[in-house]
Amino acid sequence: MTRSAAKLSVLMLVALLGGCATQAHNTVMQGNANGVAINYIGDVAATLPLARQFCARYERVAVLHETKEDNAYYFCVKPADAPHPAS
Repeated sequence: MTRSAAKLSVLMLVALLGGCATQAHNTVMQGNANGVAINYIGDVAATLPLARQFCARYERVAVLHETKEDNAYYFCVKPADAPHPAS
């Protein structure tokens, strides 16, 4: 193997391993038809799509209840009971 081929092989290996590194992401920790707890990294707003998807299983909508440290807590409420933004 030539030196340039060896260097290329090493660079490809480094790139491959770098792609396999554990990436932090938002995770549903626990929940039921009444609510869901999501562990998040960064912006709490990024948890809303996960909460919506989780609550939709129960034909409910997600309403942010509170955040503590790196956890967001949502209520899963019936659509008729969800607060509506002021117009």
